[in-house]
Amino acid sequence: MTVFKTFKDFLGITQTKVGIVFSIFVPLVFLLFWMTGYHGATERVDQLVVGIVNEDGQQGERIAQAITTGVPYQTQSYDSLTTAQQQMDNGDLTMIISIPAHFTENVASNGTTQMNYYINQGNSDIAKSIVQSSATQISSTIGEHAFADVHQEIVTTNIVKTHDISNFAISMLPMILGFVTYVGVMTMNIQLNIASMMLKRDHSKWQIFWGRQILLLVISVVASFVITTVASLFADTVASFWQMWSFHLLVYISCIAVTQMAFALFGNVAPLFNVALIPLQLMTAGNIIPAAMLSPLYRNIGYFLPAPNAIQGYLRLIYSGASVSSFVIHLLWIAIVTFGITWIRTALVKPASSPISHPAGSH
Repeated sequence: MTVFKTFKDFLGITQTKVGIVFSIFVPLVFLLFWMTGYHGATERVDQLVVGIVNEDGQQGERIAQAITTGVPYQTQSYDSLTTAQQQMDNGDLTMIISIPAHFTENVASNGTTQMNYYINQGNSDIAKSIVQSSATQISSTIGEHAFADVHQEIVTTNIVKTHDISNFAISMLPMILGFVTYVGVMTMNIQLNIASMMLKRDHSKWQIFWGRQILLLVISVVASFVITTVASLFADTVASFWQMWSFHLLVYISCIAVTQMAFALFGNVAPLFNVALIPLQLMTAGNIIPAAMLSPLYRNIGYFLPAPNAIQGYLRLIYSGASVSSFVIHLLWIAIVTFGITWIRTALVKPASSPISHPAGSH
């Protein structure tokens, strides 16, 4: 009988009810978002963009046209390999197909010729796998159509992996710095919200608000510096330490602003909102599967969330050193807008009664 009484007492505690809700809510949110977002993703390879570089002059034009009409991807032509590689480093291309100089002449002199495929290892794992597996088929098809009178395998495949990093641990760094930061900050703000409620008795709402902002800024500076320093011990990144740290500082600030806004808007229900953003951010980050291959509803959501911008920025800082200015702008806007919402919501809340000041020596 005592056990059942304890069972009922458990159910009467608010934290128990919250825990039960989380046990159902978290897997349900992942299930709904991922099943609808990833549905049919592998069938959307036509959303991937491949660059074509023709260095074989007029003779290569026919080959380039055959590739454009034959591949299942969107294609973009470039005058030089350097320009195409810059676009690939910026994340605009999944692969580059290069028709080298003397491509056609080599068939007459050597009996074979070679097609070059450049794949950035900083791209999505799924995207890399898809385009790499299609490279041999593209070469074979081009050989059959362009050199149909020669009865042998004409076009060989040369895959060049750019920005290749052999240490698998480094490939996890964008996820650690970009996404796990959000999880850590989210957990921190749960505790700070509890602390803020405890301080209401003796402090005004604006004292609590601005005191909390100063604390959060100090945490952002110190935590981002410590984590970037430790990360630099394991990874030799293309970007400098100061570029990595300043970007991570901005990631911290934007994650703090978003998770803090949830508490200002939803109070004790805020953890549910912040947790609901986790599957959305993982799905739209683009390091597992390109956002372009997601269901249309989810393709652009990542622009408005901190972790996807952070992860994409780190892919460039770590692998290629390409510009991260667009992600910096996104993170700044996320931080500014969400902080502004928090400030407005705080201003609209009626202040609690002023703390009572007791005269010195009174009891």
